[in-house]
Parts: sequence; structure tokens; C-alpha cells
Amino acid sequence: MSPLRAFPPLPFWTGVWKDALSNTKLFPAYWSALALVILMGDYLAGPTIQFPILYLIPVSLASWYSGYRCGLAFAVTMPLIRLSFHGIFWPVPLSVLDASINTLIRILVLGGAAFLVSRTAMQTQELAKRVNVLEGFLPICSFCKKIRDHNNTWQPLERFISDRSNAQFTHGFCPDCGQRHYGDFLKKPTGPAEKS
Repeated sequence: MSPLRAFPPLPFWTGVWKDALSNTKLFPAYWSALALVILMGDYLAGPTIQFPILYLIPVSLASWYSGYRCGLAFAVTMPLIRLSFHGIFWPVPLSVLDASINTLIRILVLGGAAFLVSRTAMQTQELAKRVNVLEGFLPICSFCKKIRDHNNTWQPLERFISDRSNAQFTHGFCPDCGQRHYGDFLKKPTGPAEKS
């Protein structure tokens, strides 16, 4: 089951922005750009000020909208890129072993966060599929019980509800309606005298 893959609609999303921000194929590129911005900030801050907590942002977004594998890819690559800063670009305040252990811890924590976020996204999507609530006022005919939809078309109650939920209908009748409409047929014989 894939996680949620669409942003909730916002009022300023029109035209080109709407198309660009709702194209799920571009989501990994968005998360990559965000990760690069965070890594650049981390690099410019130097080895003493650390930004790995911000790594949770692209990891979480990738896990929520693109799935666990994408989130895990960010959870692994971002700490490894930060590790490459040590020794290559920064003077090394830590030993290689200490920096490697810190990187492994970051990978484990971010990987765990990616897993939890992707599971939450899948559960949220499953819940959204199961819960389909009819809200507001439903214009219903007081005689035939048909419901008027948004197209001003009158539909039978059963079809209106079935189209908008997973409910299925079966028909029968209650004892009161049975007596009122089929009273003569539903009377049970009480003895042999009534058969003749």
C-alpha cells in the first residue's frame, strides 16, 4: 500500500504551481533540493554547530509522500554526506571512529523516523479510505425519500449512500409494515378449523 501522495489543497495553488506541486513524480526532487539546502546550511555552520536535527524534515516528507524507501535513502545519504565534510572540508575535531559512530547513530535514528512516518502515512490513508462521512444537510423528499445531489438530480436513498460509502443495502420490511401492507397474507392459522 502506497502512502499519501498528494498535498492537501491550498488556496494559492493555481495554474503552474498547482501542477508542479501536485506532480508526485517530482516529489523526490523536491526533497533532494530541501536536503541540499539543509546540508549547505550545515556545511556553512561548520563542524561545531550541528544541524542534523533538521535532517528529519526531508526524511519525514520523503517518507510520508514518497514511501519508506525514499525516506530511508535520505536517512542514509544525508549523514554520510555530513561525514564526508570531516577531513575533506573541515578540520577534524573528532577522530574518524567517533565521527563514524555519530554517523551510524544518525542513520539509525533517521531510519527509525522514516519507518515510523511511513507507517503513520499508510495507516492514515487506510483510515481515510474506510471513513467516508456524509456531512451537512441532505435535501430529501418527505414522500419518496429520494435525495437531491449537487447536480440537482434526485436519486434513491440507497444509491446515494452506496455511491458515497462502502455501505450495501438489502431490503426487507419491519413487522409493522408487514402487518400494514401484507396483513392478510401474514396471519398465521390458529387451528384446523381455519383451513376449511
